[in-house]
Amino acid sequence: MDKIRALRYFKRVAELCSFTAVAEEFDVPASSISRRVRDLEQSLGIDLLQRSTRQVKVTELGKLYYSMVSEAIRQLEQADELVSQTFEAPSGLIRVSCLPSYGEQHLTPLLEQFAQRYPNILFDLYYSDDLAQLGKDPVDIAIRGGYAPDAHVIAKRLDDNKFTLVATPYFLNNLEQQLPLAKSAIESSPTLQYRGPRGTIDWYYFNGENWELLKLSPHLISNNGKALSTAALNHRGMFCVPSWSVCEFLDSGELVEVPTEGTVSVSPGGDIGIFLLYERSKYQIPKIKLCVDFIYENLRNPDLS
Repeated sequence: MDKIRALRYFKRVAELCSFTAVAEEFDVPASSISRRVRDLEQSLGIDLLQRSTRQVKVTELGKLYYSMVSEAIRQLEQADELVSQTFEAPSGLIRVSCLPSYGEQHLTPLLEQFAQRYPNILFDLYYSDDLAQLGKDPVDIAIRGGYAPDAHVIAKRLDDNKFTLVATPYFLNNLEQQLPLAKSAIESSPTLQYRGPRGTIDWYYFNGENWELLKLSPHLISNNGKALSTAALNHRGMFCVPSWSVCEFLDSGELVEVPTEGTVSVSPGGDIGIFLLYERSKYQIPKIKLCVDFIYENLRNPDLS
């Protein structure tokens, strides 16, 4: 039995709870994954997984075994990759997870430049609002918006993530509300809201003393930033959006910042930003270090302190 391979298969089955998903990831038949894990169980004399026609669950002993071997497997894979690239031109796969709008507008064009410099590197780009767990999910580099993450990963701030309430001049001229808008006027006006992985993103209003939840009247809810921007450009409502995502429309005057009596945001009182995330151990791998440094040097806002 190839125990290292069996351990790698078991690690991913324990994380994904699916032989099929692991088989797709390793590009082998699901029966091979199941057989390798079964051989591992027989060698240990215990059941690591509970199998049924509907699902795969990790047993209590399986969870204990996973916690003991997963970090060792991850370090072994990183050691193999580090040594294999030490004396070679950077090559191989880099898996990147990024929030969709930022990825489409900023990351994709930049990685095209990187690919021209290093043609032997293959990118697997996953653009989603789902939060990647570095060290567990198959991701080498992540770019996320929000608060600074916990200390188990390196987080470099690329930019602020300031939210701005925007609309077209035509929309504001026909709104029939006095400017700057009061809280009640915002709540009664047409709005465009983003839906994240956990539901529709709320807006908050700062009255000078406290942050208050706004009870909005949405005319469109979507998990696609481009769809919401298009609706805003078509005068359908106000959109509370990161400034970096609509800067070209603000510069052209197609969109303008909506005057309000108080501050409107989706993050009451928080200092949120765009962060480049990676694991310290993976930064030693030449291709990862090159990519991390390239992204940081080119996407970091030079105005950040």
